[in-house]
Amino acid sequence: MGVLRVISSMFIQTLPSSQSPYQLHRAMNFEIVGSRGQVMEREALLITRPGNDVPDGWESVFVSSAPGFLGPRELPKLREVIVSYLKNRPGGAVVIDCPEYLAVYNGFKALMRFLHAIRDYAILYKGKVYLVTGETAWDRKEYAVLRGLEV
Repeated sequence: MGVLRVISSMFIQTLPSSQSPYQLHRAMNFEIVGSRGQVMEREALLITRPGNDVPDGWESVFVSSAPGFLGPRELPKLREVIVSYLKNRPGGAVVIDCPEYLAVYNGFKALMRFLHAIRDYAILYKGKVYLVTGETAWDRKEYAVLRGLEV
């Protein structure tokens, strides 16, 4: 018999009895990594700053306040791009390589709302979100809240 698990207020998923909710959550959802080198995906959507290298097989979205790029305050547009990518590539990966930059322009609370929404879509489309950041970039409470997305 399966176990019902509420993933968010909109999604309910039935788990096989052999799979615990913890295993499902860790397998498909959200992970904080210290560098892009820790992401072992052949294909991914990379959200990064202009000038950063993009690994072969990865697509990229460059975020900058300079003309010609997606602006750092345009979180709704960025969410649309990410959701479209995940929807068209079930099981796909998204690598967000500039969360500190997004937090500077939007504030930590807005960044967290954005990341929660992206994580929910990753769950829905069986994808994974990698957040490239380090503990020293945040104050203790903020980093603890970010780590809460992994649980």
